[in-house]
Amino acid sequence: MSLIIYFTLFLIVSQGKIRALSIEENLELERELASLNKPAVKTIRTIYGDIYDCVDQYKQPSLDHPLLKDHKIQTRPSFAQNSSNARASRPSGISSVHIGLDDECPSGTVPIRRTTKEELLRAKTSFRKLFPSFYQANADNIIKPKFAGIFTGRKQSTVYHGGAGYISICNPAVQPGQYSSSVIAIEGGPADSFSTIRVGWMVNIDLFKDSFTRLYTVWGQAAGGISHGCYNTYCSGFVQTDTTIALGMVLEPISVVGGTQYYISLEINQDKETGNWWLVYGENGKTIGYWPNSLFTYLKNGGEIIGWGGIVYTTTQNMPAMGNGDNGELYSCHFRQVAVKYEAGSGLNGSMDAPINVIKNKCYKAGDNSYKGLYWGYSFYFGGNGGDVNECSQKL
Repeated sequence: MSLIIYFTLFLIVSQGKIRALSIEENLELERELASLNKPAVKTIRTIYGDIYDCVDQYKQPSLDHPLLKDHKIQTRPSFAQNSSNARASRPSGISSVHIGLDDECPSGTVPIRRTTKEELLRAKTSFRKLFPSFYQANADNIIKPKFAGIFTGRKQSTVYHGGAGYISICNPAVQPGQYSSSVIAIEGGPADSFSTIRVGWMVNIDLFKDSFTRLYTVWGQAAGGISHGCYNTYCSGFVQTDTTIALGMVLEPISVVGGTQYYISLEINQDKETGNWWLVYGENGKTIGYWPNSLFTYLKNGGEIIGWGGIVYTTTQNMPAMGNGDNGELYSCHFRQVAVKYEAGSGLNGSMDAPINVIKNKCYKAGDNSYKGLYWGYSFYFGGNGGDVNECSQKL
């Protein structure tokens, strides 16, 4: 009787079909869960129902990764020691938001989201949707994520060591089986050994069981055509260093269409000395944590392309809204102060002299990408209402 309950409680989606987990899969899931949920020095509960455990920074889940067995935690990036690297010329405006836990983890500990078995399964399924295997991604019957925005072209001998921008915080309407997100991405390598880091905000009911707009990150490294990695801290990899800002946190308030816009400032910045990729928040350059460069094949010495925009996905016949659902220049969700970094030791610059490609389709638009003065910098809008899957696959 207990064995039957064991199988029916925990299910996994494989190639669009729900099946029971095998005994081996359940044991592996239990092992991963034990690695993620470390003993807590202190526990912080948010008003949204999330639980974050303050765990010893030297025992955090990231260090269980086989490639990080002898990893020495970098507490501060080398670029933070040089004030000239700060984005001082890029003002945020009064509508930037401040994020952080209501309480702070004690010194020597970091906040890690407590994870249940069901949530870990959902996180794995959502990751596979975003990064299907190389062979699935090329199959005709697979619904692929849709992107609208801009990305740098591959330019001979040009290597990117960082990307940044202020993203207006939106809350697109999303149904079960769908997600909608904004993204700053730095990537490189061929499809079957692809390396990527992505950051932004996301609405994902299947993962979080709510419709809040949340801070998210994702990293991936393909090997033999199979992508390895995860969202946030649902696997080992991302090294948390900040005591107040945690991955998966709710972002509020939400920008008003035609009214006040609220922004989150994010950047991905490679450290010159270590090659680690840091997640940086806010105009004051608050470092949240980093992805060790040993995780990646094609990001060790910089990336080939950087992208900014929106990504949506569905398992239904209808694609969800992207951004705030609008796709016009005046009121759409948007990026401003878009910036790139060419050398690992240099500061981010907003001149955007890199070659830019604009990606859009019949459902989701992106455009008016240009420099618009000190406050806006290089900016562009993105988004749309979604619609039929086949229509949204038609390029303009």
